[in-house]
Amino acid sequence: MIKAIIAVVIGAVVLIVVMSTVDKGISGGGGEDTPTDVTTYTVSIEGQVNKEGTYYIKSDGTLADLIEAAGGVTGNADARAYNLDYALKNNLSFYIAPLYDTSETCAQVEITKYNINSASSEELQKISGVTSKMATGIVSYRIGGTKFNRIEELVNVDGIGAGTLSKMRNYVTLK
Repeated sequence: MIKAIIAVVIGAVVLIVVMSTVDKGISGGGGEDTPTDVTTYTVSIEGQVNKEGTYYIKSDGTLADLIEAAGGVTGNADARAYNLDYALKNNLSFYIAPLYDTSETCAQVEITKYNINSASSEELQKISGVTSKMATGIVSYRIGGTKFNRIEELVNVDGIGAGTLSKMRNYVTLK
């Protein structure tokens, strides 16, 4: 009886080791296979995509490649709020904003949005939580031809942190 128990325990340990080795080769947060070389970036995406998560994308990939890996955008994705040609960089995260407010059941009210690359300071202050200082900072960021290429770049403006970005990202566009 003891020999049978020892055999079962040894068999279970071997099975666990084999399964953990196999699992390492296929995990990856729903994206492509785990990277095996330095030509792969780890990027995350959330919002109006079919499969939110972290993905491994080739270093020459674009946001279009990431969206494809995430199963595409939903029908509620606002195409004005992202740039498909944006060249990916390692450890970036992207948010695909909704076009319609779906906070109420069956409600499909289009969200009023402001273009962060062209809106005036006064227009930007209409966004809940955006102060005059933040709005002026957004406009100043654009001076000299610099434009926002992704909504997440708003954190480069003084006074806008991750919390503020989270509150305003549904109300801004890039184009």
